[in-house]
This record gives sequence, C-alpha cells and structure tokens, in this order.
Amino acid sequence: MENEIKTTETESDSEIREFTGLFDRQAFEATHVNYITPEKCSFTDCKGYLTMTDKAGGGGPERVMLHLLFPYSSRRTLVSVLNGSQEEIGLISDIDLFEGDDLAAIEKEIDRKYFIRTILKILEIKDKNGITTWRVEERAGDTEDVADFSLKDTYGSIFKVDEKRLLITDQDGNRYEIPDIGALDHKSYRRIELYL
Repeated sequence: MENEIKTTETESDSEIREFTGLFDRQAFEATHVNYITPEKCSFTDCKGYLTMTDKAGGGGPERVMLHLLFPYSSRRTLVSVLNGSQEEIGLISDIDLFEGDDLAAIEKEIDRKYFIRTILKILEIKDKNGITTWRVEERAGDTEDVADFSLKDTYGSIFKVDEKRLLITDQDGNRYEIPDIGALDHKSYRRIELYL
C-alpha cells in the first residue's frame, strides 16, 4: 500500500466550510432580484396609498411604497417595491408590463410621490440658524401661486442635475425644480447664487 494521506476534518475546517456556505447564501440573497410581474402581483390604489396582492401566495393586499431607482431620468423603469418596514419586496423592471387598473394605480402612486413643483421666481430667501426659508412663485401642474418652504440643510437640499437644472427638496420632502437657472430673472439668480 502506498502512503495514504488521511485527512480528518478539524473544528476549524468545519467552521470555515460553514462560514463559506453562509457567505455564498448571503451573496446569493444580495444579488438575487425578485422581479414583480403582472402574473405574480396586482396593485390597487386605496385613496392615498398603494396595496399589492401576491397572486401566487394567496395572501391579502399589503400596503407598499414605490421607489424609483433613477427618479430624474426614468419614471417608468426600475421601480423598487418596498413593504411597510422599508424592506425591498422586489423590482418592477418596466411599469408598462402592467395594464389597466394595475398600471393606473402604479402611475398614480409614482405621480403622488414624485410630484415636482416648478420655481418660476425666487422672491426671498431668509437664513436663520442654518435654516433657510424660501418664498417663491411656483407652478404646480396648471396653477401658479406663491409658496413658502424651508430647508434645514440648504447646500445638501439643492441637487444640480445638469448645467441648467436644479432640484430642491424641502424639509417635508416636497420637491421643486428650476428647469434652467440661466432663465431666472436677475434678482432670483442673485438670491440663489450663494447656494450653487
């Protein structure tokens, strides 16, 4: 008999194998995407919030929230569906896969969450203890009005999308845009210039 090499599993070998298996499982769970399709789920608008029913699971409707992965460039693709604990349930690759009431409910929820007002003119910006209070002329849909809002972290609340366009999120989560900062009147531009 030739020299046989006997291998016995040590406690540390067992721990390594267990750890590696755990890592593989966590890597799989982190990279696995649960795609939500019309065959799997349906959506309902419940007057102020959205519910999803899992057709396969047979459970009742669950309140869900939608989160656009690319909110400034695509409002119809890559939509994350979150449960009430803000944990991702799955991903809608394209909302146009859905039809009828399902599609209408999804679109309404996205419009509700990502509604953006357009700032036409900046009338005043007051800074007190690091909180800025803004008074602006805005357009929300077809209506033009004067609005007031506050920013806790002014520099962090203004996002430059490109050379012209700014997005502003107030302390309540409302969104405003300035489509072209160069098109603002001189006084409006001077008021916001400090924060650019």
